Amino acid sequence: MAGYTHMPSLLSNAFVLAALTAVTSSAPSWAQVARVGILVPTISDEARLRLYEPFRTTMAQNGWVEGRNVLYEYRTARGDTMQFDEAAAELVQLKVDLIYADSAPATRAAFAATRAIPIVALDYTNDPVVAGYAQSYASPGHNLTGFFLDAPEFAAKWLELLQAAVPKLSRVAVVWDPSPGATHLQAIRSAAQRLGLRLQILQVHKPDELGAAISAIRGHAQAVVVLPSPMLLGQSARFGQLTLEHRIPTASFHIQLAEAGVLFAYGPDDTEAGKRCGLLAAKILNGAKPGNLPVERPTTFTYVVNLKTAKALGLHLPDSVLVGATEVIR
Repeated sequence: MAGYTHMPSLLSNAFVLAALTAVTSSAPSWAQVARVGILVPTISDEARLRLYEPFRTTMAQNGWVEGRNVLYEYRTARGDTMQFDEAAAELVQLKVDLIYADSAPATRAAFAATRAIPIVALDYTNDPVVAGYAQSYASPGHNLTGFFLDAPEFAAKWLELLQAAVPKLSRVAVVWDPSPGATHLQAIRSAAQRLGLRLQILQVHKPDELGAAISAIRGHAQAVVVLPSPMLLGQSARFGQLTLEHRIPTASFHIQLAEAGVLFAYGPDDTEAGKRCGLLAAKILNGAKPGNLPVERPTTFTYVVNLKTAKALGLHLPDSVLVGATEVIR
């Protein structure tokens, strides 16, 4: 079906071999094997695999071993969030036993597609109660539980880091994909007003719009903030290129962007998220009802400073910026 593809076909050779082995080894009947649908934003950036490996490992540690009693059905929106509804619908048609929905758009599509199949969601944008996914954090009550974070205080942190790094900072461009929601956009507007910064809001709905956004940034902004978005995460390399080629310090929620060359990243630990979602999924496959499993929130956060980028930009980072860094890229 157009708009998405099976994940293994685009991944590393090692992953493909593992997937093929899982499908062919011992050939258990479908009646003996649970099928888990993994609804993912994009597979263009293999750094995303760090999230799914902890999920699969935690599942295996709790009795659900790939190729023995569980098989994974990957579907992706290929960076275009408009394709999530179609991908979610196919997982429902396959009658998977559980859907792991990675990202706010994936969660929205999965919940719209089914009230019968259990869903474990990873959503870094929405409050699940406000969004209607759960009756409460302690007792979700529907077919969905998961790992949620709507933490608008992150917005102030990104701006404060840029203020500390960029002398006389006054103008900041904000790259925003509307599909996850407006939580972080509203928060950064409030934080900018408090900090006396002017914002240039640039909406990007799909990857081919990013070039125009980058052109709009040049010459108008002294720094950039990339708001949380699975689609924008898939463009990590382009943001690293923007930072270095056009000498524009950039901060983001996504750790992978700092690894690709942006100056700062501050956000939740994806490894922790994958493990917690894997544990929730295993509990459901072992008989627990998702509506009875409390919604969880991150407890571990990662702060990455790309000192190599700072040097390339000629920026002297004060000790206050380096203190507390989880990782410093040199």
